[in-house]
Amino acid sequence: MLQEIETPSRLRGAPNSIPEHRTSLTALSRSSVEAPREALAPDLAIAVDDLAFVIVAAFRRHPHINNVLTHISGANWERVEQALRVILDPHARSRDITPLARNLVDLMCADRGVTGRILKPFFRALLVAVLSPRPAARLTAHVTCLFLEFEVARQRAAVAVPDNVLASPISGEPD
Repeated sequence: MLQEIETPSRLRGAPNSIPEHRTSLTALSRSSVEAPREALAPDLAIAVDDLAFVIVAAFRRHPHINNVLTHISGANWERVEQALRVILDPHARSRDITPLARNLVDLMCADRGVTGRILKPFFRALLVAVLSPRPAARLTAHVTCLFLEFEVARQRAAVAVPDNVLASPISGEPD
């Protein structure tokens, strides 16, 4: 049974809490905190698995984001949640990221297209609403670093094989 999660705009007044009448995630978070916490930050009050669940629930609640992520995941929301777990892992590097996770990182960081301009601020506001501002900033910085790693690799690949250079028919060297 999937219960509703409040959107970030409604949670601004209480950045560290999720109303208990809306979800049982509060109890899950507390048990996760007493047990070993994920290594995201010393003051993180929610485990990465729980955070991924909350983010997926919020993404599914947003009509446009739901449609786009349903499309790019092949209607498999478990894949979206797994990809988010990897993205939110503070030890993840670009080599650990699946193509779906890479698309999610791109949507979370780049202002490309309609979905990027919707999802980027939505994701950041959601992090601040669920976490306190400091861990949210750390997590945002981590996801941004993943994005920058992808962009640098993409630019290096584009420089290595230029499309617009024609080889000379005689020597095979560029003109």
